[in-house]
Order: sequence, then C-alpha cells, then structure tokens
Amino acid sequence: MHELAIAQSIVEVVEQRASACQAAHVKNVRLQIGEASGVQADSLSFSFEMLAGLSPRLEGAHLLIESVPHRAYCRHCAREFAVQQFIPCCPLCEEWSSEVLSGTELHILDMEVEE
Repeated sequence: MHELAIAQSIVEVVEQRASACQAAHVKNVRLQIGEASGVQADSLSFSFEMLAGLSPRLEGAHLLIESVPHRAYCRHCAREFAVQQFIPCCPLCEEWSSEVLSGTELHILDMEVEE
C-alpha cells in the first residue's frame, strides 16, 4: 500500500509549510491526482486522515482530491483524446504516435489554514 507512504510525504510537506506560515491549524489540503497515477484516492484519504490525527496542527484535516483525466495528443492526426485502459493509441486514426498530456500527476495544490 504505497498510499500510506504518499500520505506521510504529504503530511510532512504540509506541516513544514504550515509551520513556515505560522498557521495554527490546517483544515484542508487540496490535491490533483491523475487517473493513471496508480494512486487510490480512498486509500490515500484514509491514510492521510489517520496520520493527520497524530499531529496537533493537522488533526481533523481533510484531503480534497481533484481527479485529472488521462488524455493524450496524437502527433499523426493532431487531435487530443481520452486514453482508454492505459493504451495511448489514437481512437480516430489508430496511430501509436501519441504524447500523454495528463493523468499521471500527483500535486499538492494548496491548503486551507487557520492562523
């Protein structure tokens, strides 16, 4: 379960940033997670909330997760398309010359704090 390790990293980053901003408490942390990132949002939320409960500054904090679709660009026909089942083959021209545009990311966007 790599979500626990990811949650630990998120908690560490958020605690450092909250400390630097002199925030008393973190209420929410907003993430972007790509559909093809391999991260299970429910497991990550559970792990984060468990670890956040161990920190007075993060106790009760929640993850707000935005899902990013898995999309690619076909270099042959110059069209953007949704990647299906992790296969970046263009559904229009059936060419494999594509570039993945989104869906693999995992970003901390921001956090809501109380001062």
